[in-house]
Amino acid sequence: MWYKTLLVAAVSFLPLTSVEAADEQRPLEIAPSTPWQVDFGEARCRAARVFGEDEEQTILFLEQYSPRDQPRWIVAGEAIKDLGRSHRLDIEFGPGNASFEEELEETIRFDKFGRAFRGSRIRKDEPDADEEDADKNNEPGLPRLDIAEGKAIEWVQLTRNKRQPQRLMTGSLGQLFEILNTCMDDLVSTWGLDLEAQSRRLTAPKPKNLSQIALRIQKYYPSKAEQWGIQADLSIRVMVDSEGRATECKITNITLAEDFDDRPCTEFMRVAEFEPARDSHGNPMASYYVSSILYRM
Repeated sequence: MWYKTLLVAAVSFLPLTSVEAADEQRPLEIAPSTPWQVDFGEARCRAARVFGEDEEQTILFLEQYSPRDQPRWIVAGEAIKDLGRSHRLDIEFGPGNASFEEELEETIRFDKFGRAFRGSRIRKDEPDADEEDADKNNEPGLPRLDIAEGKAIEWVQLTRNKRQPQRLMTGSLGQLFEILNTCMDDLVSTWGLDLEAQSRRLTAPKPKNLSQIALRIQKYYPSKAEQWGIQADLSIRVMVDSEGRATECKITNITLAEDFDDRPCTEFMRVAEFEPARDSHGNPMASYYVSSILYRM
């Protein structure tokens, strides 16, 4: 008590409550309790790691459904247990990237960890775009995770409601990003695409009549899902040949969406008109188009 009294006397302009509040805001560092587990799946590449012990565990997923320059993420468990159904969360993939605010929606539940929330960016300066494959760099090749960026990330910090930040001590993500890039190369190959040819791709296919397609999809909200007020986020991948024709369409469930059919693919295959992908010489080439379908009541 003598030390605290002396401190207040020496700096009387700084209330003790301010000192205590500052201490409370120091991040709680949560060590991993498992190694990274990487799943080379049929429709996605996913890495998962658990942090904390016993009943106070948090799980973090980093995943991709198509080539991107940053991974999607999902978090569930103790670190976000007090979030409401829809809430804002400050997240920082640091110290390499600045913190940013996300408006989160519950998307799925994990039996052991409870409600899970997801995001689709790890950088403050990037929009949370639905279309994953924007041509941003005007350089040929498929988007890839930046290994150098991954090396600069050592933790993921979650801050909610001005409470004590929860810092998941991930360790450097450089090697993990490299593994996820390899996984995505393998996945693209299973789509029937030549990786060497895709390395020369400058622009992705672009639908010419996206508004028409969207209107047709909106007319067919699945009746059972509508009845129960169920929402879903779906990822759609359309293979497009060098003539701009849709040759195949696949839907990947980002959320649990048992009551949702393949109507988006039906409409893309029925009416979509594409500007084909082009290589660095401007020649049309076969490639893929990806986007998200958000079903909201």
